[in-house]
Amino acid sequence: MKSEIEAKIEYQEVIGEANPGGYQPVRFSRVKYKASSTAHIDIRRFQRGYDEEGEEKFYPTKVGFRFPEREFKRVVKEYALMPETYVHPIIVKKCFSLLNTNQFESAVLQAFKAIEVSIRKKINANPEVVGVRLIRNAFNPENGPLTNQNLPKAEREAFCNYIAGAFGFYKNPCSHRDVDMDFITAFDRIVVASDLLKASEVAGNKDNQV
Repeated sequence: MKSEIEAKIEYQEVIGEANPGGYQPVRFSRVKYKASSTAHIDIRRFQRGYDEEGEEKFYPTKVGFRFPEREFKRVVKEYALMPETYVHPIIVKKCFSLLNTNQFESAVLQAFKAIEVSIRKKINANPEVVGVRLIRNAFNPENGPLTNQNLPKAEREAFCNYIAGAFGFYKNPCSHRDVDMDFITAFDRIVVASDLLKASEVAGNKDNQV
């Protein structure tokens, strides 16, 4: 691993962060070294500091570890870096077995289908109203039955666009064509679906509107 660590980085992308904004956040990064044929996942503590111009900056420390990207699924399963309690139980039931068998498209499709099923049930929608149309009807910022009218109009519009956009961008391609994706890409999209499913379940309940 030493030669890979010391090699030049081809690209690096932060894919997650714990304790964001703190003095010592932990960052999850996807790193590709020129000397390695595969990307790696780097989980590392950073230390808050300042550069020569006095601008805030976070510096990587020696506290952390890295492993090949192909091992990400095994680490998730065995060491619970991303515990199942973080993901909606319906998503776990419908999607994790598909992830474990590399059926990434199907896993993403099922995750977003769960959102549609939940929304349809909550508003008793006409079976002919489907997909993005269903979602926009449910969260119409003016009169949507699941819209939180206590929020400013701009935020109501933003959430409607967010949930409809995520559904259209992530789910629809998997329904209509072959989409090439890896485990991490599928997992990222499933986490988004989980968050939206949780939001859709509490939507429309006056006790949960602030």
